[in-house]
Amino acid sequence: MRLRLTPSEPSFTALFVDVAEHVHAGSLLLGEVLASSGAERDRAVARLLDVERAADDRVHLVVRRLTSTFSPPFARRDVHALAQALDSCLDELLATAVAVTEHRLTGLPPAFLDVVQLLQRLAEITRTAMASVDAADGLAEYWVEVNRLHNRAGALLAPLRAELLADADLRRALRLRDVLDRLAASARAFEELAHRVEVIALVEP
Repeated sequence: MRLRLTPSEPSFTALFVDVAEHVHAGSLLLGEVLASSGAERDRAVARLLDVERAADDRVHLVVRRLTSTFSPPFARRDVHALAQALDSCLDELLATAVAVTEHRLTGLPPAFLDVVQLLQRLAEITRTAMASVDAADGLAEYWVEVNRLHNRAGALLAPLRAELLADADLRRALRLRDVLDRLAASARAFEELAHRVEVIALVEP
């Protein structure tokens, strides 16, 4: 017997959009984390944790749905990989927020805030792209723009990385370097997600 989605069950595309909404919310909360301190920062991290858990639930639903339908919008392995790539974006955003909090960093370099704005833009265009991911061959502008923003983030962080190597306060420099690496990993996660969308566009008829 062929299993079908019931009208009450969201489509795969709707689930991808839902997860992407959580990723976007997470990027905004990361901005709050970097711009705040103390109890306010802790509350922002706690909210980001809640967003990440909710997104995990949706990702798990995508995986479960794959076992109960014969008609995903594209290859099962690509559906699974796309869901995991979305989840990785939010995981990296959360890891960045946790690093800032655990290191109790204040007076962060302006470049960090600039990169967070780029991450928020990446999350925004990702959210838009997910609404059309079942027609991925029409999303070339999306993955080109993601690549541009990723490169811009790298260009902002590279000079700061060199500066930190020469910082006399080694302890603070190492903590900032950890956050810098997390920011770079967050931008890279969005690029890897866009690459996954590009692969889907290439292999799907």
